[in-house]
Amino acid sequence: MIVSFDVIRREQAMTKVTIRTKQRAWKRTQRLLESLTAEDLGRAAKQEQKYFKITDPAILELLKLIGQIRGATSGSDERKSYMLTELKSSFIYHGCPVIYLTINPGDRHSPLALLYAGAKIDVNNFIPEEYSVIDRVRMLLRNPLSVVEYFHHMIQAIIEGVLKQGMFGELAHYYGTIEYQGRFTPHIHMAVFHFSYHSKLIYL
Repeated sequence: MIVSFDVIRREQAMTKVTIRTKQRAWKRTQRLLESLTAEDLGRAAKQEQKYFKITDPAILELLKLIGQIRGATSGSDERKSYMLTELKSSFIYHGCPVIYLTINPGDRHSPLALLYAGAKIDVNNFIPEEYSVIDRVRMLLRNPLSVVEYFHHMIQAIIEGVLKQGMFGELAHYYGTIEYQGRFTPHIHMAVFHFSYHSKLIYL
């Protein structure tokens, strides 16, 4: 599964990157891109990383022609900028959010995470003493995708069973972003918007 995920990420990086240039320079840009090899680009990238001047004249000309390079793959700066615009649009359309949530599921302490990791346990009659914290961490490290799967299902359960069921009021909209902590496990920051509070803000 990890190999498949890596292939998908590479495919996204190759297909969702766009190069912006002026119309009159299209043909020249095309010829330059077709003439350059991966070795040429790699050599220029190493020179740039070391703050050396790029020596390949074709790459120097290409950089003059290109106005902007963008990528919409997950985690890229372009994607983050797009998400920020989405969040701002949510504020404009729905008003200020009523609740800010940070959800950090405790995968090291949940029997469900062990179940996703392949442990043969009965979640209804789980005995915590049978699995020490070290044993749980080791099991999760052997199957890191189980942590992601546990996180995904926990967040979905909270959205479907808590927010959409109206525990805090009639849900109008929610927007969340996922990031990884220092121990490389995911958590989510979420803004929650409700109809009733938005209506009151409009008529005040």
